[in-house]
Amino acid sequence: MANYLIGDIQGCNLSLGKLLELVDFSPSKDTIYLLGDLINRGPDNVGVLRRLMSLGASAKSILGNHDIHFLSLEKGLKQPKKGDTVQDILNAKDRAELTNWLRIQPLALTVSNYLLVHAGVHPSWDLQKTMALAKEAELVISGPNYEDFLRQMYGNEPDSWSEDLSGMERIRFIVNVLTRMRFCSPSGTLNFNAKSSLNDGPSGYLPWFEIPSRKSKDQLIGFGHWSTAGGTQKNHVVCVDTGCVWGRGLSAFKLPDSSTPINGQWFTQETQETPAAFVE
Repeated sequence: MANYLIGDIQGCNLSLGKLLELVDFSPSKDTIYLLGDLINRGPDNVGVLRRLMSLGASAKSILGNHDIHFLSLEKGLKQPKKGDTVQDILNAKDRAELTNWLRIQPLALTVSNYLLVHAGVHPSWDLQKTMALAKEAELVISGPNYEDFLRQMYGNEPDSWSEDLSGMERIRFIVNVLTRMRFCSPSGTLNFNAKSSLNDGPSGYLPWFEIPSRKSKDQLIGFGHWSTAGGTQKNHVVCVDTGCVWGRGLSAFKLPDSSTPINGQWFTQETQETPAAFVE
């Protein structure tokens, strides 16, 4: 029985299939944990969603920023961005089923000793706080009035956490942290404009997991979202986004025994999709 963390698939269904073969995945005894951005930018988003749905409880997913962006496109609340490749879902005969399945996925999970998120954890949040806030936002996204959230989802403000945040500002901040966060100041201010590598961040900001005072510093965390940080294992975190959609590879991190909690086993499948499938 094995648990695997898998990074951003982004519609690369061929690569996902080959990776599951590589790890000799057995749905009857193993579980894969998909760390968000299941769809968009790759060529077979429908294939990814149908595959994961067919695996039932053997595949557990969390939402990433691309997944939530799709929900707004599906409702016609936003126009596609350059590089969006989700038309196959919009044209699918089971569009409603695929969309509804995606919408009810959580924003954070725990397995063994790990906290799993797509992007990051705010430095003022510990495990319990992160899971509680994720649940707040999940109830909105999966609820009957989720279109109201989607209409107000986009934006970088507020950029700092306060327990006094309420309404849509509170939900937007929670979602932004869990699905978009990369750089953060030591005082907890987020920077959503910088998308560079770990060592090229804006002045006064650090990768979120390098904030010395963060309350989750002793918590094992698995995340994706940051392809240039893929393979990072430091400060009790592991980043499993190794840039499949950019022509590199799709990775799985086999969770270790609790006696060696960060020293899991890596498996990486070279991208199987053809370069023409990717849109810059």
